[in-house]
Amino acid sequence: MIIFPRGEVVHKNLSTAYTDLSALLDTLELEGFYGAIEVDFPKARGFLFVDHGEVINGEIRMEEDSERVIGQAAVQILLDFSEQKDGVISLYRLLPEQVILIANSLSHELLFKDLSTQFVRLEEFLLKLEEEKHTGFIEVMGKDHHPMGVLFIEGGEPIEMFTTPKTGPSVFGRMSIPIFIQNAAQYGAFFNVYGKKGISTQVEDIVTEKEEGGSVEEGGAPAEREEGFEETLLLFHEFLSNAERMVDTLSSRGTFKKAFRKALIEKADEFGFLDPFAGEFEYNNGKIEFTGKAGKEEFARGITVCFRSALSYFEEAVPKERMLSLKLKAGMESFIEHHRETLKRLNTEEILSTLLR
Repeated sequence: MIIFPRGEVVHKNLSTAYTDLSALLDTLELEGFYGAIEVDFPKARGFLFVDHGEVINGEIRMEEDSERVIGQAAVQILLDFSEQKDGVISLYRLLPEQVILIANSLSHELLFKDLSTQFVRLEEFLLKLEEEKHTGFIEVMGKDHHPMGVLFIEGGEPIEMFTTPKTGPSVFGRMSIPIFIQNAAQYGAFFNVYGKKGISTQVEDIVTEKEEGGSVEEGGAPAEREEGFEETLLLFHEFLSNAERMVDTLSSRGTFKKAFRKALIEKADEFGFLDPFAGEFEYNNGKIEFTGKAGKEEFARGITVCFRSALSYFEEAVPKERMLSLKLKAGMESFIEHHRETLKRLNTEEILSTLLR
């Protein structure tokens, strides 16, 4: 892998001149720790993945673009390197299922490198992988090759993903997969595909278009947005999807969408970029499509105000469910708590928290 998740920071940039990696591992074993250890040296970089205090896998690259070493061999090389004095060690906490997911993925081989959405349609490529029941993962980078995130695939189906903001912990969440794929295709990206050797000629044919210079039609993608806006979209996609699932489960399919659209129209004078009739914003089938112009804080404020307005419409639609407001509030509290650090970094925590007052 090139893109690794960074969870909650436990320790950052500990010098190997003063830190004994073997002793650190002994301590983590006693604590039953779950997470990742990043080890950086001038000529090598690697990760160790720790499951309940036990190192279950690792990866190291000696030079950029060099062959990677994984498994017990990588663990031993990193332990040997850690005796040098010019390295740094960082420790990140992850959930147990996240550790297992990443550690198990290291055995996959690189099949395609630096495919561009300018030439290879990501949605079409994913459909072919679904037909092949492909298992592996896809690393996605922006047009500047800055890491965007990783999409995990099992039996052809996307099962999990994480995004990699420039600062702060990685954000996991399978509910954000549709909009993540949509944004990568819409704004342009490069991607690396991993899996087992022996991928079909049908998939190879799609990639051949890149090598032969075939290109896709250029759409009217919006101009570059401020840093953090796409991440804000992903968060509000998850937020609205969670609320929609709860409201529609207690009523009938489409209740949430109808009530939320009513609120959008009601607040159109205040937040014109959310006006359904302007055609710049649409929430449909559990995902957000937005082509308008707005800063991330303005967008967050607009969605929050409209959602607050929609609460009364939800109650009208489900008059017999007296606990709906409390259930929605509990869901909002859980969402904010789970994403608190990311919301703070994006300057949107205070905006979203107004829903709890």
